[in-house]
Amino acid sequence: MASAEGSSLLKLVSLITNATAIVEEHFKATSKPYVPSLNDTEPHPLDTKPYDSELRKAVQTIEAACAQLCATVAKPISSAINLIAPHCLNVALKFKIADVLLNEPNGMHINDLSRKLGLDPNKLGRILRLLATKHVFREVTHNVFANNRISVQYLSSNPVWSFGIHFTGVTGQCSSELTNVLKDPEWGPSLDPRKTALNKYTGFDGDLFEFFEGGTPEGAMVGAQFGIAMIGWGNVTEAGSVVHGYPWDKLPEGASVCDVGGGIGNITLQLAKAHPHLKLKLQDIPERIRQAKDVVWPKSCPEAIETDRIEFKAIDFFVDPPIPGCDVYYLKNIIHDWSDNDCIKILRGVRKAMSPHSRVLIQEFVMQHASRASQSTKNGTESIPFQPEAPEPLLPNYGAGRIRQYVLDIHMLALLNAQERPLEELIRLAKEADLEFVKLWEIGEMAAVEFRPGPGSTEVIVEA
Repeated sequence: MASAEGSSLLKLVSLITNATAIVEEHFKATSKPYVPSLNDTEPHPLDTKPYDSELRKAVQTIEAACAQLCATVAKPISSAINLIAPHCLNVALKFKIADVLLNEPNGMHINDLSRKLGLDPNKLGRILRLLATKHVFREVTHNVFANNRISVQYLSSNPVWSFGIHFTGVTGQCSSELTNVLKDPEWGPSLDPRKTALNKYTGFDGDLFEFFEGGTPEGAMVGAQFGIAMIGWGNVTEAGSVVHGYPWDKLPEGASVCDVGGGIGNITLQLAKAHPHLKLKLQDIPERIRQAKDVVWPKSCPEAIETDRIEFKAIDFFVDPPIPGCDVYYLKNIIHDWSDNDCIKILRGVRKAMSPHSRVLIQEFVMQHASRASQSTKNGTESIPFQPEAPEPLLPNYGAGRIRQYVLDIHMLALLNAQERPLEELIRLAKEADLEFVKLWEIGEMAAVEFRPGPGSTEVIVEA
């Protein structure tokens, strides 16, 4: 349904401007006549004084208008994954409410919706109302709910649905055990992937990947959804930008690209379609390779199989190096799964497989601090370039604009005792594996960090 969104945006901005003026006037009337910055830790007189109705309304207007402005102008897929009220969202996902409402443009009364789903109408209505208040779904009239621009991202046919299930289900809920893990004298300082919030929450004694591989019936179910969930996550973070953001087209005919730990090959599929001159290799654990070879690729890219442009080969990258002599070794969201020592072991295996002309491309979130860098850091060095900061008064790391990478960092902590890393840490780990930094590619929400072989051993594995 078309609408005059341009005028709507201006109205939201006007609401924010007018309400901000009211807030400033109230603060000016106090003994500290200013609105304190987020860095100001000293109490303000209004901190403990009840807001009068005018000030309270102005503050609520700012909160509402800012949230709605963000939800309106952002890509709907981005808004859909900024998970608010995850327990309520999990209900909507598990019962596929967006699917039920798909052909109901005027909405469904909560009684009809609850009857169809077999749920209590009062409880379901309250859950949907909270989501609608956060701009997920729309309450058309009292107790009548319909899809909106954001909720349709949660149709079960969209990989974002699988990611939502992943993030709001057990692998997200386990973060509630972080406090207990941190205060545990043995588990708190541990980097063991078997001593995590996930282990506390589930009682499972293996790591996340063993959990996914069938450690429990619930874990097996989550693991089966994980590959599709990562497609959804890739869509949200625009991971596919690497397909056109990196100069694959400059590689010669028949150049080989090895996707190490690539799951079912979401990015490799896109490379196969966009750059048919490449010879592609997909490597992961046996179950993911079987799924890719027998299910995903025959349906999504049969031409790559027919023309022998894709090779599938299982790997345990802690035991064996990848396929040797490839032009590019591509690792997306691999390093963030592991401790420093494990990362070095993985990268050393890749280094062992490289020829002198090979490159490594690591695509992950590259973290920035929430404090501004010193001038000496801003000058950068040849080995560690300076990442541009957001203009003041924004946080230098773009604050809420890049919040997902910080949320994912804590998600990795809860699941694997792992982490997202800043550029200098990625370069340090690579150096330990005899890899030299080449370039930081700003690609989508994530970045791709390129490395070449270092000055150490140039021995190349010859595959039997």
